Amino acid sequence: MLSWVLSNIRGLVVACLCIYAAIAHAETPASSTFAPTIPNKTSVPSPAPEGMVWIPGGEFSMGAAISGQGSHEMPMASNDSGPVHRVRVDGFWMDATAVTNEQFEKFVKATGYITIAERTPTKEEFPTAPAENLVAGSVVFAPPNHEVALNDHYQWWSYVKGANWRHPQGPQSDIKGKEKYPVVQIAYPDAEAYARWAGKRLPTEAEFEFAARGGLSGKTYVWGDEFRPGGKWMANTWQGKFPVKNAVEDGYAGIAPVKSFPPNGYGRLIPLSLTRKSACIAAAHFFATSSTAHATSWAHAARAKSTPARIISGFAA
Repeated sequence: MLSWVLSNIRGLVVACLCIYAAIAHAETPASSTFAPTIPNKTSVPSPAPEGMVWIPGGEFSMGAAISGQGSHEMPMASNDSGPVHRVRVDGFWMDATAVTNEQFEKFVKATGYITIAERTPTKEEFPTAPAENLVAGSVVFAPPNHEVALNDHYQWWSYVKGANWRHPQGPQSDIKGKEKYPVVQIAYPDAEAYARWAGKRLPTEAEFEFAARGGLSGKTYVWGDEFRPGGKWMANTWQGKFPVKNAVEDGYAGIAPVKSFPPNGYGRLIPLSLTRKSACIAAAHFFATSSTAHATSWAHAARAKSTPARIISGFAA
C-alpha cells in the first residue's frame, strides 16, 4: 500500500500497529545490567503515514532483572521477561494509539469479517471440552466479592457466552459511545485479518518493547521510576484491592479511551506498562510475534477450566 515500504508483509497490533521499513533484528550477548539506549541516527522517512509515529530503532537493553515473584507482584517483572540482553532493531512506523472500536468496525463493515469470539467452537477443535461449553463467547474479567490468592487467575476470569468485540462484557453490554476506546476480545487470527486489510503488520517483541520504552532504559515504568510523578496519573492502572475492588482514582473503572494519558518519549505513542488493570482487564490486547518463529511472545491464553481457549491477550513491557 505504501511504495516506500521495503517489505510487503502486512500486520497489526490491536494496541499499536507498525509499518516496518526493514526486517533485520539482531541480538548481542546477554548482560545482567541495563545500558543506555543508542538510537539510530537515520532521518525520519516522509511522508508520515496518518496516525503513526516514527520509532527510530537502535540498540537497547531488552528484558528485565527478574525478582522470582514477578508473576504475582507489581511492579516486579514477570519471570519470563529475563534475562536483560542487548538487541538491535531498525526504525519503523507504529500507530500512535490503540486500534479503536471505530477503526475495527470499519474493517468489519468493509470485509464482513467474523471474529473468533463470534464463531461457535467445534468438537474437532476442542475434543475434550464438554458439549455445553462449545458456545461462542470470550473470557471476561469478573471480580470476586472477597479476597483471593493471586496465583490462580481463574478466580477473576469467566468464560461468557456471547462476549465479543461488540459486546465486551457479554450480550447485555455494547460499545455505543465508546468509538474511541480500544477494541477488545480480539484473537490473534483477528489481528492478522485486520492487518491484511490495513496494510500493516505485527511488530516483533523486540520492536514492541523498544517502542514502549520510549528511549528510556531499565526504568520501572515506561515514563520513569516514579509511579505518579507530580501526582499525575500516567497510565490506566488498578487502584485498590485487586481483584476485588477498583477505587477508580484515575477516573476509569475499566479501559479508557485512547489518548487519555500522556505519550511516551517517542511523541504520540501512548505509554504501555504491565499494570494489573491492563493485564487483567485486557485494556489493550497487545500482540507481538517472535522474530524467528512467528509465534506470540509474552502471551497468555485466558481460559476457563474445561472451556475452549479462544482469545489471546499478549502483553509487553
